[in-house]
Amino acid sequence: MRIRGRVAIVTGASAGLGRATALRLAERGADVGLVARRTEALREAAREVSNRGARTATAACDVADPQAVTEAHRELCQELGEVDILVNAAGIGVWKPFLEVTDDEHRRMMATNYWGTYHWIRQVLPGMRRRRAGRIVNVSSGSGLFALPVTSGYSASKFAVTGLSEALHRELSGSGVGVSCLHPGSIRTDFWRNENVPAELIPPLIRYSPKLSPASVARSVEGCIRFGFPVRTVPIFVALTARLNALWVRLGDLVLWRWFVPVLAVLVALRVLLDLLDLGPY
Repeated sequence: MRIRGRVAIVTGASAGLGRATALRLAERGADVGLVARRTEALREAAREVSNRGARTATAACDVADPQAVTEAHRELCQELGEVDILVNAAGIGVWKPFLEVTDDEHRRMMATNYWGTYHWIRQVLPGMRRRRAGRIVNVSSGSGLFALPVTSGYSASKFAVTGLSEALHRELSGSGVGVSCLHPGSIRTDFWRNENVPAELIPPLIRYSPKLSPASVARSVEGCIRFGFPVRTVPIFVALTARLNALWVRLGDLVLWRWFVPVLAVLVALRVLLDLLDLGPY
């Protein structure tokens, strides 16, 4: 779908990936409705979007509240027009051992990550179906393809987003409405502060992997909108890990094993040494 001249709504737009996506869509010529809970941060994001020459409107809204979503959708449509593009980027995460996650924390993750996505799709989809045109991009996670330790509630909510997206992609085939699911790896945001993530319980491959910038993931969101990819996983090692895990869970266990990276490094070093000494197999 061409982005210039379209109306887009981005949830979670006050920070991180949501903010970066709103800015990128504005640079590509879209009018952008910004949705988030934090009013002041939302205003700052709106100023940045406006500085890029786009029309913009804001709605302070908890995506977990269906009535608030209905009202926010109505206000944004009044200001910008009917929605052509929806990017569901709002999300929260609590990473703790299963028995330490409270019922309220688990419900909040499902309410924001899954039900927030659901509520916004319910609002925009009727208009898209009527016009036979639209793009919906749901931001899941690498944890929506393979679950890490201490992510039981978070992974459950992101797997739900993955399943919803895949079902809608197939259900809406031929309707003119495309649904994409984006699975990014670790993004460089405040989420990775130590108080949010128990680093010692995260597999080294994930803990020490380079964090993606929000701007780089926003480029992948743009690719989903332009080209209609049903699924996109970034970076490549997350995609490969997901494929191995889908093939056999024990392969996923191996990749996430705490000694996997050191052992792999030793094997690579030995191979290089053998090649240098010309002692490798002929």
